[in-house]
Amino acid sequence: PSTATSFGAGCGSPPLVLSPIATSPPRINTIAQALLTNIPSSLAFVALGLRDDLVGPFALPFPLVGYGMPSCYMLQSANAAAEPVTFIVPGTAIYSLPLPNWYGLIGMHLYLQGWANAPGANSANVIVSNGVDWRLGDS
Repeated sequence: PSTATSFGAGCGSPPLVLSPIATSPPRINTIAQALLTNIPSSLAFVALGLRDDLVGPFALPFPLVGYGMPSCYMLQSANAAAEPVTFIVPGTAIYSLPLPNWYGLIGMHLYLQGWANAPGANSANVIVSNGVDWRLGDS
């Protein structure tokens, strides 16, 4: 079976939040979706990764304070993609990923984390969300 589980915490005030959408789970041959909320600007995207334990040689979660983002953490590798979201109303967007009809994907995990431009939130003007772990399935 497919699953979609939130983990970690976002940063910002209010924090950026990425949530699974129960009606669009990560099943092969469908479009999986997640909801990104508390976006403070019109620029946001979702980074996809294949790991939640390491990013290169560094353990996750990785603190981003050295990049001007205090209280923010990278929660997953970003080696799969970084894709824009579709805004449905100001501050709220949907991320959609078409999953092919390939049974070899069943059981694979994709890790997602939202990123958004946040003028004045910190010296980087960027905040990140919590993470979502998608376990791909066919039911």
